[in-house]
Amino acid sequence: MLTRDDWITAGFDALDREGYAGVSVERLARRLNVTRGSFYHHFRGRDDLVRAILTQWESDYTERMLAYAGQGSSLEDVLTRYLEVASAKQPSREVAIRAWADRDPLVAQYQRRVDSTRLDFAISACRTRVDPSVDADLLGHLAHLCLIGGQQSGDRKRGGAFAHLAQHALALLSTSALSSRK
Repeated sequence: MLTRDDWITAGFDALDREGYAGVSVERLARRLNVTRGSFYHHFRGRDDLVRAILTQWESDYTERMLAYAGQGSSLEDVLTRYLEVASAKQPSREVAIRAWADRDPLVAQYQRRVDSTRLDFAISACRTRVDPSVDADLLGHLAHLCLIGGQQSGDRKRGGAFAHLAQHALALLSTSALSSRK
């Protein structure tokens, strides 16, 4: 028997394969080989499905990711873990959601909240782990921009190479900030 989670999984699959245009009730019903009426047993409407998909994405790609990153022992370790999402957690899904957010105000709300949560985490991690003479807010913001840039660029397909590049760039920026303040 088809469940709510089956619809959400199908929504993610459609998003991954077709982009946000694939997340339509009709397309998902065809993908699941059921009638559109089945959809309404699980959701009040398309916005309800979109909220369910984005709530799960926010949990998987933000809450869990940040919990993992927060376990790092040093700033370098925390930021390396933070940036792993750029290549390890289906970055094409993030790219599709960001494109969807440009067209759908509901999706844009989720995207803004996720970006804000991630940015706050990166800044906080930097504030608690760098010398006070370093602009921790700038360093955290740069880490966040590396995350987004890594997802949007072709570098996301190079996995660990991107995380390594971003880690060294952030270390260089941190070292430069320390040197310029002396």
